[in-house]
Amino acid sequence: MDEITLLARAIPDEPPPSAETVARARARLTARHAEGRPPRRRWGRGRGRRWGWGWTAGAAVATAAVVMTVVLSVSNLTGVPEPAPPASPPPAFEQPPHAYEGLNRLSAATAPRSAAKVRLRFRPTSENVKIVIFCREPGSIFFTHEGTSGAAGVCGPDGGLSMLADKAYEPGWLGRDHQITVWVFPPDAPVVRGRGACPSKDACEGRHELSGPEAADRLAAELGERPGAWSVAAYDAG
Repeated sequence: MDEITLLARAIPDEPPPSAETVARARARLTARHAEGRPPRRRWGRGRGRRWGWGWTAGAAVATAAVVMTVVLSVSNLTGVPEPAPPASPPPAFEQPPHAYEGLNRLSAATAPRSAAKVRLRFRPTSENVKIVIFCREPGSIFFTHEGTSGAAGVCGPDGGLSMLADKAYEPGWLGRDHQITVWVFPPDAPVVRGRGACPSKDACEGRHELSGPEAADRLAAELGERPGAWSVAAYDAG
């Protein structure tokens, strides 16, 4: 078996070395062997077979030595592959983080487009509750609603807080399941900012006041789904 075949088996993931590379390795080993080789003895006819066996074993050892020399050369050239870097976590507007400002995530929901709504269900265990909306587009407008209460605000990649979480201090809000509906609209949505900004219909003609779920649904239907992924999560100290 020649050196090329042995090298192909020794380094299966690498292309076989050129004939010149193998020849140089064989020449180096031959020179080293010649420097330290004792004088040859001439054997008589009766020992011809021993000489033939010895020559075959020596050739095999030399072939293996050539293979090892080339393998070491190739290994030094290729080196050890570097480990792949760890995968980075997805952005918060695609998947809310498991923790936020020292609080643990209770529940989460995501939406691939804006001018859309999702429902978030959770059960708080402490008064230290936060409802956080993460939006891909900075300055996006959100509206949250549950029962007879609603709250609007602005969100971005770092998150925006809903004031509905302040109800955690009211009697009866803790220890039960909640379902909060959340709408997110693009930053340029025609929304009235702040309560009492429209003293009359003419003063805010063409703009929507997010006063309840019906108004939020009308605005979403008017705009249609727009680009801008977002997510919402409830966090609790428990």
